[in-house]
Amino acid sequence: MEYEMQNTIFTDLLTRLGTLPEWGLLVEEDNVLRVIDSDDPMLPDSFIIVQPGITEEIERAGQGSIRERWTLNITPITRNRNAGPALRNVRVLIKRLLTGQQGGFGIPGLQAVAFMPETPMLAGPGQRWSAHVMPLQITYVQPLK
Repeated sequence: MEYEMQNTIFTDLLTRLGTLPEWGLLVEEDNVLRVIDSDDPMLPDSFIIVQPGITEEIERAGQGSIRERWTLNITPITRNRNAGPALRNVRVLIKRLLTGQQGGFGIPGLQAVAFMPETPMLAGPGQRWSAHVMPLQITYVQPLK
């Protein structure tokens, strides 16, 4: 079977994040800083941006596949006041969606899923959006044939 692992993982992840109450109304791939700097009145009060990060080649297994580690930033964003408790709550909900060594993904070739150190970013003076950046590393084997 020929498939591209990152697209397969991304589609599954966005679908699952879309099931979160309140936050799942908008879940999309985008640049977090662009969205945070946006004055778009059409954005919901709380939503999730998933921003792809680096891809590292770990090893080549002959000519048939390659083992890679990919980092994604899952970032819940809200304009609600007193955002801290809401962001801490959605953080746990996201981790529940991605439990286990393989994060609940049923994708052949996916080997491991792990969160890296997270960064909360509460809105400062004159800022509208608060966010919580959750880097997720995913290790998988990408078939090449």
